[in-house]
Amino acid sequence: MVLRASLLLLTLTGSPSDAPAPACSGVLTRARVVECALEASPAVQSAVLGVEALAGRKRAARTILPSNPMVEATVASRRGLITSDRDINVYGRLSQELEIAGQRRKRVAMVDAETQAQQHRVDATRREVAAETLRVYYELLAAREQQAMLGRIAQATQTLVELAAQGEKAGLTSRLNADVIGTTVVKIRQQQVEAGRRVATARALLANLLGADPAAATFEVQGDLSPLAIEGEAAALVELALARRAELGVAAAERDALKRQIEFYKRARVPNPSLVAYAQRDGFAEQVLGGGVAFPIPLPSPLGRTYAGEIAESKARVRQAEADIERVRRQVRAEVMTAFEAVRARRSEVALFDAERIRQAEGHLEALAQEMAAGRLPIRDAVVLQQAFLDLLASYIEARRALGLASVDLAQATGLLPPGATP
Repeated sequence: MVLRASLLLLTLTGSPSDAPAPACSGVLTRARVVECALEASPAVQSAVLGVEALAGRKRAARTILPSNPMVEATVASRRGLITSDRDINVYGRLSQELEIAGQRRKRVAMVDAETQAQQHRVDATRREVAAETLRVYYELLAAREQQAMLGRIAQATQTLVELAAQGEKAGLTSRLNADVIGTTVVKIRQQQVEAGRRVATARALLANLLGADPAAATFEVQGDLSPLAIEGEAAALVELALARRAELGVAAAERDALKRQIEFYKRARVPNPSLVAYAQRDGFAEQVLGGGVAFPIPLPSPLGRTYAGEIAESKARVRQAEADIERVRRQVRAEVMTAFEAVRARRSEVALFDAERIRQAEGHLEALAQEMAAGRLPIRDAVVLQQAFLDLLASYIEARRALGLASVDLAQATGLLPPGATP
């Protein structure tokens, strides 16, 4: 089961100078549009920087000593009560805390689990950006195709207007026929305005996803409304989604991080000893050197800190994370089945439009004016037929657009976005 995305070569537009064109300008294929959006996405960059931030936390967790050495120096004046001798006493003390219960290893393991969760968040963000980009891509193609179709029909309609005007002047047709055609012209022009708005909106949204200026975009998209090809039955796609969906990876990694946090708290309950070394010039010119080990005294709760509350909280959050994993699994199954049924329904809908019938409808739209000019077709009948063929072609474009969007939803639900992603 693989996602078959169009992998046509990227053709960049020429430039008057020898300077290379920007990487995401010119003619962009479907695959290249997704690549450019991922490269320019602030959301993806933010998620990746989250991984870098955790790398810094891991560096801090790998510190061998739990704290820096402590150096203490004091100076005192000594005077004998009987002899009245005087001397200066100097005291120096060096202490270093040590971890003896493997806390460092547990800290590193906890950060590793959090890093794994963040890496899954990067994958989830990339999938969301790819899906959003493909949806806008299909919207742009559909709007552009509808705009071109309406442009061809507008030319034929203008011929009908001219013929109706000529017939009215010659007394062959009534004013009613001209008004009927005029109403049709207004409707078609209204649809042209709406199609132009959809093209401009989709282009601006796509430029924003590509990191380009919507007012000065220098790219053109290449492709058609063919859907993303996803093979497999529903049960197989559900299993694929359970293996690839990043949300499940995030939930599982967060649960593992909480488990490792519990282990760290348990190790943190072990008191850390400190090695102590001291040197003194005590008494009257007496030299004292010594050392030893200092142990903290653990006190029971609530007098001392036993991490009992933190451990209890983490255990509860582990159970919460396991419930979230089951929730996400159910959500994934539902999303895949819903998207799978939507794709199947949209394919059945597109299959209703016979390719030969669509070609004939386009030909009939262009031939209506000729038929009316030859006197073989009344004007009002031509208007009715034109509207019927127009509705058929518009429905065909809408069905293909809906199928393309449904295929994007299925690819997103199964974890097959972006194209070329590995499990």
